[in-house]
Amino acid sequence: MSSQNRKTIVLAGNQNCGKTTLFNCITGSNQYVGNWPGVTVEHVSGYVASENLKVVDLPGLYSLSPYSPEEIVSRKYLLHANYDVIVNVVDATHLDRSLSLTCELLAFRRPMVLAINMMDLAEKEHINFNLDALSAKLGIPVVAISAATGNNIDKLYAAIHKVADSEAISEITIYDEKLTTSINNITNALRSSETVGKDVRAEAAASDHHQDPALSREGSFNFVALSLLQHDKAYVSAYQGNDKVLSAVNKEVLDLEKHFGTDVESLVAQERYAFVDHVIKETVQEGQGRYNTLSQKIDNIVTNRFLALPIFFAIVYMVYYLAVSTVGTWGTDYANDVLFGEYATNAAAALMESISAPEWLSGLVIDGIIGGVGAVLGFVPQMIVLFILLSLLEQSGYMTRVAFALDRIFRQFGLSGRCFIPMIVATGCGVPAIMATNSIDNINEKRITIITTTFMPCSAKLPILAMIAAAFFPESTFVAPAVYFLAIFSIAFTAFVLKKDSAFKEEVSPFVLEMPNYNMPKLRNVIRSTYERCRAFVIKAGTVIFTTVVAIWFLSNFNFTAEGFGMVEVSDSMLAAFGSAIAFIFIPLGFASWQASVAIITGLLAKENVVGTLAVLLGLGEVAEDDATLGAALHGEFTTSAAALSFLAFNLFSTPCIAALGAMKRQLNSKKLFTFAIVYMLTFAYCLSLVIYELGGFIAGQVAFGPGTVVAIVLVLIALYLVLRPERKARVSLRIPAKQI
Repeated sequence: MSSQNRKTIVLAGNQNCGKTTLFNCITGSNQYVGNWPGVTVEHVSGYVASENLKVVDLPGLYSLSPYSPEEIVSRKYLLHANYDVIVNVVDATHLDRSLSLTCELLAFRRPMVLAINMMDLAEKEHINFNLDALSAKLGIPVVAISAATGNNIDKLYAAIHKVADSEAISEITIYDEKLTTSINNITNALRSSETVGKDVRAEAAASDHHQDPALSREGSFNFVALSLLQHDKAYVSAYQGNDKVLSAVNKEVLDLEKHFGTDVESLVAQERYAFVDHVIKETVQEGQGRYNTLSQKIDNIVTNRFLALPIFFAIVYMVYYLAVSTVGTWGTDYANDVLFGEYATNAAAALMESISAPEWLSGLVIDGIIGGVGAVLGFVPQMIVLFILLSLLEQSGYMTRVAFALDRIFRQFGLSGRCFIPMIVATGCGVPAIMATNSIDNINEKRITIITTTFMPCSAKLPILAMIAAAFFPESTFVAPAVYFLAIFSIAFTAFVLKKDSAFKEEVSPFVLEMPNYNMPKLRNVIRSTYERCRAFVIKAGTVIFTTVVAIWFLSNFNFTAEGFGMVEVSDSMLAAFGSAIAFIFIPLGFASWQASVAIITGLLAKENVVGTLAVLLGLGEVAEDDATLGAALHGEFTTSAAALSFLAFNLFSTPCIAALGAMKRQLNSKKLFTFAIVYMLTFAYCLSLVIYELGGFIAGQVAFGPGTVVAIVLVLIALYLVLRPERKARVSLRIPAKQI
């Protein structure tokens, strides 16, 4: 079909109404689906080739008042972008809350279809809809669908094409006659104003969207008029120099407030909700609510003030127990010991022997590529199990409850439950987690989350965690969950310390959260989510890690000697010389070998490199032939479990990979703040590792009392001081203009 005749539809609706699920259903895309608000922050596009449609998925929002980043993005697109049809997606189980936004969208007077989603859940609730009556009340086509099952999507397409080809737009009365008259009067003032075109286009130019040349359409003026009546700051500011428009607005506001005895903003809301109540009463028959009642009964337990956190701890323990200690480990052991340790290694050795390959080529293939990349890919089974379990929790609706429960705690540290969303995303990758902070409208809350969210153990850090846990704590199932909670503690500590500084001081933003009903996760969505997360890791293993381990193998096997440049023993290589030169930095942390030092440096580029580097430097390829593992070789590298935990902590809490740092720099948009973030993360990781080795090792009887122990105690006292010190109100050296982000 010709792209010239392609229609553009916009998916708009409340958060968590299933827009992204519908987007994936009709476009075949792999947009991330999460059962909590804030998953989509910027608009995304896709295509339905069979219907010749372009689909734009806007961020979820509850109103078009610009109080959050999502609302600003959506309003600018709806007002200024060039599109043909608005598809308003609503939750069938919460239609009363959804129709308020529908009323606001109707103000644009654009072709529109109401898609009542989640009808499968509505049937369980025994909710019945009179679709014809609802369509008549709203003046737009109404289609009942289920994006999760794909039910009635063909009817949605038919409705879209019908309204797109129709020039007539139904007029309905939502507001009182006097209020409607006032809106029309201001609309006339806007239309006749000489500067209205410039004013409206100014906001469009500030957006990133393609500007619709038909900005003079009635709906644009109608929406702006309604916004001005409600003292919308964006439009009041835009028309500051237009006395004709502002005089008309002030006159109508005074008349309305005198007539109704209330402010106009409250009046508009009252009229809108009265209209919604009337529509619901006439068109919807509520059922017995068994499904919703079940959700409420479960919530009485999992969101209980005293039970919520213990239940959360138990679930996290079970997730990591299955992923790291049992099921996932069975797959990893098979991959490391059999798939790569025997089959791949033996096959490569036979191939090298058959072609009479030189020693350096055999070493590169067996010890470098298979030993390094194979050691990293061997942990993919653990990732698969972990991401399947996390996806089940996310899509069931439980993670929304966790955000709600943690909000009470995070609020004490200068954060809100909204910050938990990037943390969950970070368990997959730090880059989208940092981007997910766009849903946080509090500027300093957003800054702190950007700096700290990569403390969470992502997929790249999981192999390091699993490696240390398997080598030094094979019988313990608490190491992985403990690291997870240590990450949350580190985030809370950092937030509490930073919020005492005036550069980060701001009131915590209100956390508005709609609790969705519990859903049975769809197998398709679980598989898609797990596949996308693991795919990103495997691709990185095939590019970044492959390149790194080849370079590591080369540098660890060659050097300049008296006889010229050639292969040498590992201890005499160029890499050994470099590692030995920097090893002194890590002596206080319990490990001073050049191999561990080099692994840390490569880990600063990409955390996946840590395991691959150690695999090459410790000869995993050769060791695997003797049925030994990388974990066994580590006992010669770290003399105590305290030293191994110190090594783990530094890699987990130091700066993230280069890609995440790039995302962090873009989001912070400040060289000073970005530099501070890097210095802070490196300092925090070093100090934490030192305390774990010196103080933790001393308590465990692995490290003798000495100067290092004293330093560790001092660091703990400094941390306590930073927590207990009064807030700084004097001028500080770090000053970041708030509008830079």
